[in-house]
Amino acid sequence: MLPPLRAIILTILTAVLFGCASFEPRYQITHRYEPPTDPAGIACLGNCTQQLAACQQNCTSTYQACLQRIEPMAEQRYDEAVKRFESESSSYRQQLNNFRFYQSIGWGRSAWGWGGHPWGWGPGWGWGGSPWYGMGYSSPYFYSPAPPIRPDRKREYDRLRYEQCEVECGCQSVQDACFLSCGGKKTVEERCIANCPK
Repeated sequence: MLPPLRAIILTILTAVLFGCASFEPRYQITHRYEPPTDPAGIACLGNCTQQLAACQQNCTSTYQACLQRIEPMAEQRYDEAVKRFESESSSYRQQLNNFRFYQSIGWGRSAWGWGGHPWGWGPGWGWGGSPWYGMGYSSPYFYSPAPPIRPDRKREYDRLRYEQCEVECGCQSVQDACFLSCGGKKTVEERCIANCPK
């Protein structure tokens, strides 16, 4: 009688916690820009547009140069990954052969790999058929080995591209600084977008 009651209580607590988590108010931060209204400020904004275009062009050029720079590095990483894969594949084939051999003679079906208990060590001898049961030991032939992952040239290239080329150029901060120096105003607003308090 106690286990069903415990299950009901846990279900109710989970539902309450989920309800609290999913009905919290959600907010969105927005930036509102008010441009200057005087002629000098409006003319100044033209310079901001030029600075933003120059920053974006410089950012694109830097990105393209980075892509060209990482091509030989990606190729070198791919070659190293292929060599590693070949070595791991050889080791994997050996482990798989061992696994199949021990499975064929009946080993690897207990906690320590002595499936048939060939020396008479059965469940009565220790804990679960082995003196090491539950101590972190397991048979190397109990599970089929996982095959190595084949290398992919594009994956290596994309990893390098993300690590070295995908960087923030800072053009937005340049634009904001110019906009404010021209007399514009920037207001940060927090607006409720879901489950808003009444």
